[in-house]
Amino acid sequence: MILVRFFSLIFLFFSCSSSSEKTIDQVEPPWGYVFTKWEGAPIDVITYIPPNATAGTPILMVIPGASRDAQRFHASWLDLAKKNHFSVLTIGAKKSLFPDEYSYNAGGVINKNGDLVDESLWLFSAIDPIFNDFKKRYGFLSEKFYLFGHSAGGGFVHRYLLFSKEAPVVKAVAANPAFVTIPDKNILYPFGLKGVANFDKNIKSWVNKDMAILLGEDDLGPRTKPLSNGQMARDQGPSCLERGKLLYSKTKTKAEELGFDFNWELITVPGVGHDNYMLAPYASIYLFGDAGGK
Repeated sequence: MILVRFFSLIFLFFSCSSSSEKTIDQVEPPWGYVFTKWEGAPIDVITYIPPNATAGTPILMVIPGASRDAQRFHASWLDLAKKNHFSVLTIGAKKSLFPDEYSYNAGGVINKNGDLVDESLWLFSAIDPIFNDFKKRYGFLSEKFYLFGHSAGGGFVHRYLLFSKEAPVVKAVAANPAFVTIPDKNILYPFGLKGVANFDKNIKSWVNKDMAILLGEDDLGPRTKPLSNGQMARDQGPSCLERGKLLYSKTKTKAEELGFDFNWELITVPGVGHDNYMLAPYASIYLFGDAGGK
């Protein structure tokens, strides 16, 4: 009886070990799907799962820039994901469905007339459901994800973390944001917090987040979209470099005034301009460590 119990325990041990290390299959063509399980418009999702991924493999969500070229932004991360062993899902919010900077960069919180939109329709509100759906589809168990966005996507990232107090994000990178939201209730959203009542209460959780403002030191030219190149954006500085620095400095000052811990980092990269591909390796180091990313 003792011998039988011994071998039963051995079998159970190896069965559990084998189960916990079960690999997740890589994604086959067409490498994505359309996400519809929320109140808003359909969103394209492009996916990558590295070889030998398991349920605990980290997950990175990528938010493209104003071009909405999800395939190009997704491709920027594939070599890094394979080297550093993390999965990637990139969202594709079509311009036909999310036509302007209000519905995309600014998360859909207000429309172009300045009217507040129902929270269930904010693009910000799709992020957590997309993450949970991705996990369920492929068998991942991570409770939190990593987040990267460039240009319009960089604007989206830092605003999403402001408006989503309980965002399940481990670390985030807002790279070369086209224009920024500073914690000032006297400046209209999306440049400040005026007109979006009560979200100043989220500042503590916002500044507590592990987030890098990642800037190319050669990103010195003006942007071209109506908000990004409008007067209120120009008041933030002539370029993404200056606007990103302003976001960091103003938010750090506000955190110090309120006595909150400030966990952001400012990272500037010499010799790089408004270039998602060139900044991705530096973002990967911040997010996942230096395991061959750069």
